[in-house]
Amino acid sequence: MGRSGEGTGLGVGKAELLLPAGTPDKLKTAFHFGADAVYLGMKELSLRSYAGNFSLEELEWATGYAHERGKRIVVAVNVLAMEHELAAVRRAARVLGELGPDAVVISDPGVMQIFQSEAPGLALHLSTQQSVTNSAAAAFWRARGIKRIILARELSLAQISEVTANGGAETEVFVHGAQCIAFSGRCFLSLHWAGENRDPRKGSCAQACRWPYGVALEDRRRPGQWNPLEEDERGTYFFDAKDLCALPLLDRLLETGVSALKVEGRTRSELYVGVVADVYRSALTLLAESGAQGLKESLGGLMGELQKLTNRGFSDHFLGGTQDSEGTYNRLGSPLDNRNDYLGRVQEARDGMVVLQLKNALRLGDRIEFCMPGMVRRAHTVDLLLDHDTEARLDLGRSGRTVMLLCGPGIDAGALVRLTRTTPAAYAE
Repeated sequence: MGRSGEGTGLGVGKAELLLPAGTPDKLKTAFHFGADAVYLGMKELSLRSYAGNFSLEELEWATGYAHERGKRIVVAVNVLAMEHELAAVRRAARVLGELGPDAVVISDPGVMQIFQSEAPGLALHLSTQQSVTNSAAAAFWRARGIKRIILARELSLAQISEVTANGGAETEVFVHGAQCIAFSGRCFLSLHWAGENRDPRKGSCAQACRWPYGVALEDRRRPGQWNPLEEDERGTYFFDAKDLCALPLLDRLLETGVSALKVEGRTRSELYVGVVADVYRSALTLLAESGAQGLKESLGGLMGELQKLTNRGFSDHFLGGTQDSEGTYNRLGSPLDNRNDYLGRVQEARDGMVVLQLKNALRLGDRIEFCMPGMVRRAHTVDLLLDHDTEARLDLGRSGRTVMLLCGPGIDAGALVRLTRTTPAAYAE
């Protein structure tokens, strides 16, 4: 899809589903599972320096791949540039002006002016780093050539609606993923405690707010006043925010008139990208076909899928209009207990056999699940495991090895494969 917006199928009450793509494989997965667009970064000038990110050759491929499928590419150049980086910004603007992605995300006014000078045809989106919280600020940026504003993550649904209605620009909001304890990422804990190589302003935050600490904190101005901390065998945690999940509020969020729903996670796995895209695409389809009641009836199953992913627990944070600290922070640390469940993406599927390169170890007898678009899930017990190159039988396939599984018909290339040993807690309304 080009910059005109043709081909999205979006209309009143609909919004673009925007997924992260830290690597080319994650980009393919996002589109396969229903994303309308992806956002990605280049090897420099991006605020996710620990994501895989894209070389110029990969970016050219990604733009073509997306446009051939009627999808959109958004490139993040959201660095707060230092003086020595301005030459690189100018080079990036010229290159992106030639490649023609659908939009570029910026946060620095100087970077904005460089892009407007060097690549005037590119649509510019304003990063959440600028913390737009009101319609006057939105109108200010719109008057200076910004097409879409990624709103601050500290707004309620009512506030989002007001800014969207009165700001004169498209708006985009985060609906899922990790939350920062600071105001839209303006935090220096990592820089202070982990050093200059872990500067959050350069995309390398060490997430010091999620570290375990061994001593409770007393307010020195008020002796005897202690922060409410609890300790387990791993230590003491504070400021460990639960992940944002707007799914239960999705119908109300669409009513605000936002143009795009954004998922956080350029450094997360292909499984995360695919399942989150699948869940939110299914939810949007339910709303379009059956309204809020249809979504409500399916919410338990959709939330159950999200809970199978690596997560820190879920909260709607500010969206509901109130901030419940007990429901927002993890006093005993993040429940990240299924990091190794992802096995890989099916590369080929034919004659009842599938090929995948393993991301984690797989053994005979393991119970696995294939995830396909439309919330299609198929369970399977591994009773035949072969080396892809030699077709030798294996009892164990180690991470990195390409293997073949006999699983019968009905599995498509692009399906995601995971172990099913983790049983998530039931979703409670």
